[in-house]
Amino acid sequence: MKDVIYQELETPTKGTKVGILMYVGEGDPIKNLNEAVDRYTQNDEYREFIDANMDNPWVRVIVKGINNIEQVEFNPEQQYQ
Repeated sequence: MKDVIYQELETPTKGTKVGILMYVGEGDPIKNLNEAVDRYTQNDEYREFIDANMDNPWVRVIVKGINNIEQVEFNPEQQYQ
């Protein structure tokens, strides 16, 4: 889709990817991004993160393979980058 650009990051966990899709066109960003998400995920299991207030409907963050990530307890005293 010419009005949607994306970046994809592969995590160290095999099969886990983060895709960031951004709408840069003049039409309806929600409709166009919904279609782009469908094409990007191709019926694979995914999680989608959208701005909670929808004040920025032009960006979607998609995480594929999130169930492959090892879960560990959050340590508030540890420094995270």
